[in-house]
Amino acid sequence: MKNLIYAALLVAGIIVLIGFPACRHEIPLPGSGGNTGGTDTVPGSGGGSGESCSADTVYFAQSVLPLLSSSCAQSGCHNGLTGGDAGEYTLNTYAGIRNIVRPGNAGGSKLIEVISSSTMPPRGYAGLTADQVALLSKWINQGARNNGCTAAACDTSAVTWSVTITSILHTWCTGCHSGSAPSGGGVDLTAYGNVLAQVNSGKLWGDISHLSGYNAMPLGGQPLPACELSKIRVWIKAGAPNN
Repeated sequence: MKNLIYAALLVAGIIVLIGFPACRHEIPLPGSGGNTGGTDTVPGSGGGSGESCSADTVYFAQSVLPLLSSSCAQSGCHNGLTGGDAGEYTLNTYAGIRNIVRPGNAGGSKLIEVISSSTMPPRGYAGLTADQVALLSKWINQGARNNGCTAAACDTSAVTWSVTITSILHTWCTGCHSGSAPSGGGVDLTAYGNVLAQVNSGKLWGDISHLSGYNAMPLGGQPLPACELSKIRVWIKAGAPNN
């Protein structure tokens, strides 16, 4: 009888080991639904216009508007809501941006002149990088069009912190969330450790995906494009590696 009991317990133990593999601790991802693939459905269309995206073209909706909204149209700055210099130039709309550029002539555009001289953004905010200035210059030289595109597919197969995530944050977030006195609630998103803290708390995903109970980001602007959100989601679900 004892032998039968021992045999039954042994079989039960084997079933448990096979059927219930070891659990893996995961970083909080509110509303994830358990899908870990690279084809998650997430909010935010990114303002595509039906034109297929080209690697040789700079698009206003996907690159220029979010960059200038983040870097120049923070609270109290060039958002059309305050007086003085801040109100004179509105840099979160196409019409406002178009007023300070000369299509086809980046070198003669006031926008490039100001951001290249390091006078804007003002002290305390991170200035635009050389790559970002080059991006804006390329858009102007291509005609400063109010254009947008829709990507045929979203490649989330090689998402890394050093290339993918930092690029997204620099375009959409670090204009406010950077510098010695970041205006975005004191949160600096230029350093990996700071971003990881936001990931671990669930706030990064909650804010950018506009979940209930979180602060919808970018503040007062368009949500991130669906593909950008998918890349961040994949990175978070992989453990937010510093790769």
